[in-house]
Amino acid sequence: MAFVVLLAVGCAQVSAPTGGPKDETPPVPVRIEPPSESVNLRPERLTMEFDEYVVLRNANQQLVVSPPLARNPEWRVRGKAVELAFDPEAFEANRTYVFAFGDAIVDLHESNPASDLKWAFATGAELDTLRVAGNVVDRMTRAGKPDLRVMLYQMPAAWDSIWAGRRPDALGQTDASGNFSIGYLSPGDFVGIALEDENGNYRWDEGEYVALDTTRFAAGDTVLQWLGDATEEAEPPRRISSCRVDSTGMARVLAPAPDDLEEIWNSLVSGTIEPVQFERDGDSVFVWCDAFAAAPIEEIQLIWAWETDADTAQARPSRAAIGSFFRPRTMPPLKSAPESRRAWKFDRAVFVEGADSLLVFQDSIAIENAVFSGSEAGPLTRTLTLGLNEEFEANYSIMCLPGALRFQGQHTDQDTLVLNWKTHAANHFGALVLSLTDVPGAGWVRLDDERLRIEGDTTLAFEQVPPGSLFLGYEWDANGDSIWQMVDPGALQSAEPYFYPVEQPNIRSNWLIEWDWSLSIKSSEE
Repeated sequence: MAFVVLLAVGCAQVSAPTGGPKDETPPVPVRIEPPSESVNLRPERLTMEFDEYVVLRNANQQLVVSPPLARNPEWRVRGKAVELAFDPEAFEANRTYVFAFGDAIVDLHESNPASDLKWAFATGAELDTLRVAGNVVDRMTRAGKPDLRVMLYQMPAAWDSIWAGRRPDALGQTDASGNFSIGYLSPGDFVGIALEDENGNYRWDEGEYVALDTTRFAAGDTVLQWLGDATEEAEPPRRISSCRVDSTGMARVLAPAPDDLEEIWNSLVSGTIEPVQFERDGDSVFVWCDAFAAAPIEEIQLIWAWETDADTAQARPSRAAIGSFFRPRTMPPLKSAPESRRAWKFDRAVFVEGADSLLVFQDSIAIENAVFSGSEAGPLTRTLTLGLNEEFEANYSIMCLPGALRFQGQHTDQDTLVLNWKTHAANHFGALVLSLTDVPGAGWVRLDDERLRIEGDTTLAFEQVPPGSLFLGYEWDANGDSIWQMVDPGALQSAEPYFYPVEQPNIRSNWLIEWDWSLSIKSSEE
């Protein structure tokens, strides 16, 4: 209907001017008839005139009417005006009706939606005037979260129906500071959510940012404080994307999956199913099976199974050349603090065949107390590990003579392989003494990648801290379940708070930094 009317007035040849900055200003109503907050009204029509030409976008899907109407209104666009036609008999006696238009009305050229547009009236002599206000802040940055759609549901309201797409009973939007205020509410209890409703469907979808508090609140002088957080994207279907087998019988499989997936891999060779050794590395899975090297490639399949499903893939020959000289794919830092364990990862299983041919040197002096391990110590692994109590300010090297290591699928000795690294001097590092006060409850102190559980106010000492700026934070285990929770709408789990200091400590070589940090809510938000 709106499209036909726009064609009828098209002789005016309305068009956007060329050049200049993009119009980002939303349309603003300049006249609403009947006026909002009218009483003793059973309207037949609503007319809203804007300061620019407008069109409709998913109007019936975007419009939220509280209480709901049995039938959607009829929409019509006339240039800069939008009209809605109603059946006056559809309105109940002595009720307040609120129309929240969402993103239904947008400007003609840039599709900027009219912001937080509402119209309210009462069929009786009194208008519901109760209000709920609140603020949504990001749980990590403590900054207000703008442009979230705030949706309230009057009790009784089942959460299952809310997640299934039940329309809200009242609607609002957060401003640039994350604040919102929703009026024209009737007495009673509500629950609510605020979300980044990217597809405009008035429901939470996986991946959308959301703030959630399942506690009931009453309309009136209620001021809400919600923590918002991003949610995980919906997991794509698990499928084997590729499976390449080289001439040594090693398969590299691309099969994205969560880190904690409990999975099983089997081979299907000439009709026989057998379990195989495997190691996951991110989205890739490395699989070893002696039958792979002997069977024709067209007879090899891999079966990937997990708790609820499985997938099968036909193996394909790998074009990668297999040489006799192997170098690690990933290595420890070339210079670091002294460690007691070093690890080098290769692209296939590694075995320590001749420990006497693995020579370790500290500052060119051979040392005898090094301990090596690879796949001979347990399940197949692509990692060669060294156990050695290292010292400060030293140069280390490993000389792997031919015959020292054997790699899965290798038929000849590897060439001599030399691995080098250094350790810093003791005075390269600094130290940090961290005093925590006003701790709101048990949780975890984060210092870069280190994570320590504490139960309350405490003092922690960190030694051998590399110089530079640290990233200090605190994860509050607010519900006491020993897990720092992201927001999980399906489980009715609100986001648990994160604290960070206004300034981060900066470590200097050979200095002791004493750092006092109050975790009071007020100081964390300043």
